[in-house]
Amino acid sequence: MRLDSERWNRACSLQSEDRSQYRISGSFGFVQLSSLLKSEIAVTDSSYPSSFGAGVGVAARPKRVLVADDQADVLHAIALLLKLEGFESQTVSHPAAVMEALNPSEFDLLITDLNYTLDTTSGTEGLDLISSIRKINANVPVLVITAWGTIELAVEALQRGASDFIQKPWTNSQLIQKSRDLIERAEHARRLSVEAEEEQQLSAEIQRKLLSLCLPEQHGITVSGDSRSMRYVGGDYCHLTPLTSSKFAVSIADVAGKGVPGALLTASLRGLEKSIVTHDVHPQQLCSSLNEALSEIMPIGKFVSFFFGIIDTESRTLCYSNAGHNPPILVHADGTAQELRVGGGVLGLFSEWTFEQTQLKLEGGDRLILYTDGITEVESRHDEEFGMQSVKDIVVKNRAASAEEIQRAVMKAVSVHCEERFHDDATVVVIAVQ
Repeated sequence: MRLDSERWNRACSLQSEDRSQYRISGSFGFVQLSSLLKSEIAVTDSSYPSSFGAGVGVAARPKRVLVADDQADVLHAIALLLKLEGFESQTVSHPAAVMEALNPSEFDLLITDLNYTLDTTSGTEGLDLISSIRKINANVPVLVITAWGTIELAVEALQRGASDFIQKPWTNSQLIQKSRDLIERAEHARRLSVEAEEEQQLSAEIQRKLLSLCLPEQHGITVSGDSRSMRYVGGDYCHLTPLTSSKFAVSIADVAGKGVPGALLTASLRGLEKSIVTHDVHPQQLCSSLNEALSEIMPIGKFVSFFFGIIDTESRTLCYSNAGHNPPILVHADGTAQELRVGGGVLGLFSEWTFEQTQLKLEGGDRLILYTDGITEVESRHDEEFGMQSVKDIVVKNRAASAEEIQRAVMKAVSVHCEERFHDDATVVVIAVQ
């Protein structure tokens, strides 16, 4: 048989002239539906196309809705209404059944009552159900529907994780429109999330290529490094660049800024450095050139701390310039240590700043550690920073170990200190002289 939408809306809502004929427990009204549920029903309603969101000629997957209520007639009425509007539905009558249905299945919407058999007025069961749902599924929209609604109850339901709220009795147009709106909003949010995830993965791949943390052994000098990003991409930068068969450059930097903005500045730094570094480059000249170039593009309030050194593995010398970066620590075989501070200010603030450089002799047993402030400034749950002294103590204690062993020891100690709760990008590089 055929039933037009106007007659259906009149039958299944409470707009009937004789509501008492169809009222159940004073909370919901509808016609006798048992015969309709057994029939093949076609409804034409131009205001709600059954394949919303689909392109012309494309069959959209029917949206799946889970309906939860302790009254069988309410479940039948909503299920039939959803069917006539092009939805697929599954009905359950108890909070435990909701959790069981949600666990293995994907639903586009949950429509749920707040009051069940244990409690018919306070909504406690329904509120607890919403909290439980959000523990296993943060994305499914939840439309709450109840006869015993108050502003306070609605607010608490939304705070627990409900997406919207309807009081019984409802109108069919209201229920369907809210269902469609919630599903469309959730789909839009999922699309944005997928796009953001793809962009972050691509950015992370670029970031990984900007981090060069290892180098083959050269004349008894080995290198090992590690980096932890607070986000997919970050502002830490480290690169090891072979210059000749017996020389390599090591640079480490920390860009003021996290995430994509920090990564963009990091990429700019890498591009500038690569264009300047040659086999005969001088660290102080490099810092001056980088500073001048970065000053032209650096956003207000941003800067880059930077350390650049050249290690000659034959003569065993280190020539460096430190542009405001955390001072690398050079630990000698006898346990003494020195901080490498010669250089100048950070890059990108003032183009006219000048820089200095110095040269050190490397001896057998020396261990050089370079790091960013994500290592030293990471805090414990008691707000205690890890500190540069802790880094120095670890290197001194393990100075006879390999570069990789020292690097792992530092990163492990930092991770334990902050209980893996890093609040900044953290990079460490160890250079060992045999």
